[in-house]
Amino acid sequence: MDERKLKRYFKQQVHVIMERSASEPDGFRAYFRDREPKDDEILGLLAVTAMVNGEFPRRECFPTPVEALAALSPAARSVICREFRKELRSCLRQLSATRRPGGRAQVAGNRFATIAHQA
Repeated sequence: MDERKLKRYFKQQVHVIMERSASEPDGFRAYFRDREPKDDEILGLLAVTAMVNGEFPRRECFPTPVEALAALSPAARSVICREFRKELRSCLRQLSATRRPGGRAQVAGNRFATIAHQA
């Protein structure tokens, strides 16, 4: 199995997970809001998400995403974890930038504010 393809798949899954998490205010982003995620937590979240969504395409070489992640070199896993942290920080910055004191989100380009979900 080409490690580059596998690494590219999991980096892409990081982006998919972040997009999907936008509709889950009490999801993993809230869990990681006040602390840095550990590599094991990131890799576990990626593996479970790929298994639950049924989107893991490499079943012929690795029956589960956990086995695929374990087969990656430490350097490749580190790249995936860095990508996750980068995306997480970006998402959290966007959430905090749209909030104003008092728990309200400011709508860009609009003078009216809407009540935000607690993220």
